[in-house]
Amino acid sequence: MVTEFADKHAIDEFARSVGNWLLTQRFGSVVPVGFRHFLWEPSPDWRIEPPRVVIELTVEDPPPPPENWRSLPFEDQVRVWHWPEADTDAAEMAAVAYALTREVPAGLAPLTPVSVRFFARSEAEGNGRAAARLD
Repeated sequence: MVTEFADKHAIDEFARSVGNWLLTQRFGSVVPVGFRHFLWEPSPDWRIEPPRVVIELTVEDPPPPPENWRSLPFEDQVRVWHWPEADTDAAEMAAVAYALTREVPAGLAPLTPVSVRFFARSEAEGNGRAAARLD
């Protein structure tokens, strides 16, 4: 198991570094307001898919949908209730790029040491998570 080789303190510092950096950025409609993180180990065989840090990024709510959203095809109706895909992709790619400028701790995937999940601020508040800094 990879956790035997992982330096949990180094991974925590690494995750906080990436999360704090994300808080200083804006990616179109994706405006970070807080984060928390955890280590994700997707596979018992770490050589197939090594663990990574998952940053749960709380961001300002997505833009409101257009007034005619109910007349759109179903797939488009779902999309209008979320952030534009280009914005979330940009945030995730920037997080990975920034992470690779840091020293990646042992036990994490060397090329994709982080991934990002997005939560709307109203969703985070509704779930009892603090909307400010969540780490």
